[in-house]
Amino acid sequence: MKTYSPVGYRKAARTLASVALIALACGRCSLEPDPVELPKVQKVILITIDTLRADHVSSYGYPVETSPWLDKLVEKGVSFHRAYSHSATTKPSHSSLFTSLYPLEHGVVKNTHVLSEDFLTMAEMFKNVGYRTAGFVSTDVPLNGNVGQGFDRWDPPVWMDPKAPPSLYRSATETVDRAVEWLEGVGEEESFFLWVHLYDPHNPLKPPEDPARNVEKSAASVGRKKHRKLLTGRDVPVERDHDYEQILRYDGEIRYADSQLARLEAALEGAGHNEETLWVVTSDHGQGLGSHDWWGHSVHIYNAQLHVPLIFWFSDGSVPVRRIDDHLVQHVDVLPTLAQIVDGDLSSQLLPPRGRSLTPYLRGEPVARTRSFAFSQRTEYANPSKDRLSKPNYEPGSRYALQSLDYKYLLFTEGEDEFYELEDDPNEH
Repeated sequence: MKTYSPVGYRKAARTLASVALIALACGRCSLEPDPVELPKVQKVILITIDTLRADHVSSYGYPVETSPWLDKLVEKGVSFHRAYSHSATTKPSHSSLFTSLYPLEHGVVKNTHVLSEDFLTMAEMFKNVGYRTAGFVSTDVPLNGNVGQGFDRWDPPVWMDPKAPPSLYRSATETVDRAVEWLEGVGEEESFFLWVHLYDPHNPLKPPEDPARNVEKSAASVGRKKHRKLLTGRDVPVERDHDYEQILRYDGEIRYADSQLARLEAALEGAGHNEETLWVVTSDHGQGLGSHDWWGHSVHIYNAQLHVPLIFWFSDGSVPVRRIDDHLVQHVDVLPTLAQIVDGDLSSQLLPPRGRSLTPYLRGEPVARTRSFAFSQRTEYANPSKDRLSKPNYEPGSRYALQSLDYKYLLFTEGEDEFYELEDDPNEH
């Protein structure tokens, strides 16, 4: 058996490195287009779709047609297929998206917490460089408490009638109507940052008739038996017909939200606002759908609750279509990306932003994996209610997750930690 001295190892390593560099250079010459300059954007639109699992978006590998509008964005833009949220709870997740800080740094680890007004937010960054800002959100309680600071127009649902039954949210139609109405008063030459948050497909799952019918037809064309087998393989239990119908209702809500975003784009196009425009679309977190014996979110930080879509689309078509699935990205990366595109300044943030700009990916440059991990957390339940304690999967303490492309480590402050090899065990069992 041939052996190598240390000098031999170094020589072999240099040779292999040289071959790899030559192959990489030749591959880029023959296969990759030259990097492009990113256009200056006059308008930026951020869309967050509540509770949307990435693997229920059709262009992210779901056979049922839930997202024709989003799929067109993927076909025209740069999509990240390994993007993760830092929390499976709405306000902590949005606070990280808007500050480029982890929950344990900005302090919002529950929906009841308030983001300190001393933190610089995404809206304030845009406002500081001359953009008009507006935020239209479909739920009040999880998104109040300074998440909206920096918006010239802040438009959450307000329940004025004390006799009306309590409601968690307003529909995607109502929220898009409000945004379209605001756009009618914006001049074509004005720069603006618009955030639209849709609560669908969060519970309760009551999709309108047309989207629900479209999803059922698509599931039938795929074949219900085949569809159920795929869901079971993703650890979504659908042995009972009731459970399967719940999944179809969830998918119907995605289809409904998607249709309203298509309407928003059409309104922008009609008002002359869809030129020199950047669309950014993501979700605050996913949904368990029965995986690990939990339908919802917040409780767990398995990837069913953390894996989210992330799409950038420049409406002028100057940025080539790309699918990025060999690098991990996080919500904290969005703010530095937008700041670099619009020459925004993040130096006044109380803590150094944790994200890295994704502009090299958008330009098409080769990117080294200088930080290929994602961090997420779920804080302990202080003074948990009897209802919380009675849940079959209640777990005391806090959870922290660190994952790479291949591995994931879960640290529990109470109970045994968990470690997963994701290629062989993507459902984390």
